[in-house]
Amino acid sequence: MTDLEQREYTSTLELRDTQAVGAGRAYRYLEGRAVPYDTWAEFDWFHEQHRHGSFKRSTDQNPKVPLQLFHDNRRMPIGHAEQWHHDAGGLRGVWRLNDTPDAQLAGELAERGDLVGLSVGFQDKEPPFMEPDDTDGKMRITRLQSRLVEVSMTATPAFADAGVTMVRTRYRPPAPPERDVDRWRRVYDDLMSR
Repeated sequence: MTDLEQREYTSTLELRDTQAVGAGRAYRYLEGRAVPYDTWAEFDWFHEQHRHGSFKRSTDQNPKVPLQLFHDNRRMPIGHAEQWHHDAGGLRGVWRLNDTPDAQLAGELAERGDLVGLSVGFQDKEPPFMEPDDTDGKMRITRLQSRLVEVSMTATPAFADAGVTMVRTRYRPPAPPERDVDRWRRVYDDLMSR
């Protein structure tokens, strides 16, 4: 008599978005942090920070903010914002790149790590909070509410934590988190189908 042994294996399958490679590749999207919130940057005669959410009203009212190179507003933008996220880390965005040579070169340089800084052009919509810094005599300026005018790619951002985190040839937004009720409904349906 032969003993039969039954084995069962389970595995998970994870689908990931990947970049296309090879000839004809075009850079379509950049992702990154435009500005960190509640983080100090030092300039010649002052320190500056942007309060958490200080750009929220602006990005809600005008979501398609232009993407520039080096704050040069005399040239055509290389793209525009498609999405904004405000979290504890700062103002994060997804920008769609144009098909122009400048935009495609900027995407290639960002992918190589040569042009990964991001910087913001803005206007105060509310007077900032200002106080002297006793350690170095410079003013400390906290921006409370600002209008985002543009975001620029730059090699030397004012905030070290502002920069491109991803360059993509296509973009698929992340799936929304699964709700508890949906997960339990799936478990229930699975149990009832047995």
